[in-house]
Amino acid sequence: MGKGWRWIAGLAVVGIAAGGIRACQVIQERELAAQQAANEADPSEPGLTLRDVTLEQSDDDGNLLWRIKAVSVTYSPDREIAVLEEPNGELYQDGEIIYRVSAQAGEVLENGQVVLLQDNIVATGEENDVVLRGNQLEWRPSEDLMTISDGITGNNPQVDATAESAQVLTREQRVELMGEVLANTIPEAEGEPTLKLQATDMTWWIEEERLASETPLRIEQIEAGQVTDWVAGDTGEFDLATEVATLRQNVQMTANDQSLQVASEEVVWNVPQAEVTLPQPVRIIDAEQGVTVIARRGTMDLDRQVVVLREQVQATGRNDGSELRSDVLTWTVDTQEIVAEGNVDYRQADPPVTVRGPRAVGRLEAQTVVISGGRVVTEIVPNF
Repeated sequence: MGKGWRWIAGLAVVGIAAGGIRACQVIQERELAAQQAANEADPSEPGLTLRDVTLEQSDDDGNLLWRIKAVSVTYSPDREIAVLEEPNGELYQDGEIIYRVSAQAGEVLENGQVVLLQDNIVATGEENDVVLRGNQLEWRPSEDLMTISDGITGNNPQVDATAESAQVLTREQRVELMGEVLANTIPEAEGEPTLKLQATDMTWWIEEERLASETPLRIEQIEAGQVTDWVAGDTGEFDLATEVATLRQNVQMTANDQSLQVASEEVVWNVPQAEVTLPQPVRIIDAEQGVTVIARRGTMDLDRQVVVLREQVQATGRNDGSELRSDVLTWTVDTQEIVAEGNVDYRQADPPVTVRGPRAVGRLEAQTVVISGGRVVTEIVPNF
C-alpha cells in the first residue's frame, strides 16, 4: 500500500506504508455532506483531521496488536504520525485483550509499532485486576512492553503502589517499578495492620503474587497509625498471598514495639502468624534490659514475645558482665525469664562464679540463675 489515502464505502482507511495504521470511521447521517467534501480533498494536505475515528493495528498473521478510538485524529503532512484526541481502546497480545487504556491525548508512530498516550493515563488489566495510572504511556507490541512514567500508581485487590516509572512486561506478567517505590498492602478488614514496603526499585510479579527487590528493602507493619515492627535488608521479597517476607544480607529488624533489635544475614517474617525464622547466625539485643544473645539460628514468636535460639547460644548481660552458654535458650522477653538447656555454662564476675549443668532457669540481667538436673559443677573464685 502506498502513502496515499483510500476511502472505502463510507469508511475512512488511512494507510501508512505496508502494514501501517488502518483507520475506520462510521459516518453519521447528519455529517455525511461534510464528510463527502473531506473525501474529495487532497489527502496530502497538512493537518488533515478525521472525527470519531477507530485506529487499529494487526501483525503479519492478522492478530490485533491494538485498537484505539479517538474523538479526532490529525495526521502529519507525511502521514507518519497520527495525533489523537481523547483516545481510549485496547491493547492485545496473541489476539486477546490484555489491557484497556484511556488518556487525554496520544500519538501513533513508526507505522503503528508504537502507541504513545499522554495525560491522565488509566491502563486496566483485563484478567489480572491491575490498574495502572500515570501521565505517559508507551506501548510497543513487538516487544510485549508497556512503559508508564511521570508519577505512576498501580493497584489490585492486594497492593497499592507508587513509583516514578514502570515497565510492564506483559507476557511475563511482570511490572518493574522504578524510583522511590512505595507499596502498601491492602488489609481484608478495616482496622487490621497494613504493611509498607519501600525500595529504590521493585519487581511486581502479578501472577505469582510476589514483590521483590534487588535494592535495599524496608518493610514496616503499621497498626493504628504506628510502626510496631520493621525489617530491612539489602535484598528481599514479599509473598502477597501468604504475607511472608524474606530479607537477606545485612538484615536489621526491630520487634515488639522496638524493644528488640535483631541482626542477621536472613530473616523470614510470617506476618499473619507473627513468627520470625532466623536460619542464619543471629544477634539479638534488648537495649532496655542490657541483654545481648547470639546463636547459630532461632525463631521468634512476636505475639507471645518468646525467642528460641539454638546452637552455640551465648547470652550476655551488658551491665554486669554475666554470661550464659547453652545448646538451646528460650527467652521470654516481657518477663526476661530464660530457660537454657544442654551444656549450660553460666559465669558472673561479681561475685566470681562459674556453674555448669544440663539446665538453667532464671533472669540473666538480675543474675538469678538456677542450674539443675544431672551433675552440676560450681566454681567459686575467692575474693581475697
